[in-house]
Amino acid sequence: MARIKRIDHVAIAVRDADQATAQYVKLLNAVHIRTEVLREKAGMVKVAYMQIGDNVLSLVQSLEPDGFINQHIDKHGEGLHHMGLEVDDLAAFVQEVEGKGFKIPLRDDFSNRSEVVLRPRDAAGVVLQVLQWKDGSDATIEQRIDRIKRLQNQPE
Repeated sequence: MARIKRIDHVAIAVRDADQATAQYVKLLNAVHIRTEVLREKAGMVKVAYMQIGDNVLSLVQSLEPDGFINQHIDKHGEGLHHMGLEVDDLAAFVQEVEGKGFKIPLRDDFSNRSEVVLRPRDAAGVVLQVLQWKDGSDATIEQRIDRIKRLQNQPE
């Protein structure tokens, strides 16, 4: 199986990314890296990237009334939306997971990464976003933060 390298990020579904950013800064002394609007297959979202220790947290707000984040919030409330896992070989991961009979409902390709999303029913209620960075993995949190800053205002 493709090797899962690390938890890349944890994403929190929020109604208001700006308000949630201020709250995480106040509550946890999180460092705001940047906020960006992204178009994904599942719709337009506003994402605030935060650093908490050696980890990246994404606060995700839907910009569409019926967007996937708002659907999630309507059903479950604000909170954990997904966990991003970085793998060393996404194609091998997909082949093995599908070979075991699991479904992959979403595949997406960006300028900097390729990703798939696994169903929460297959992972104890958690949406798993499995991704591979096209230009290689970051060795340190500082490199990860630098990658996030460099991508500002560029399509992902």
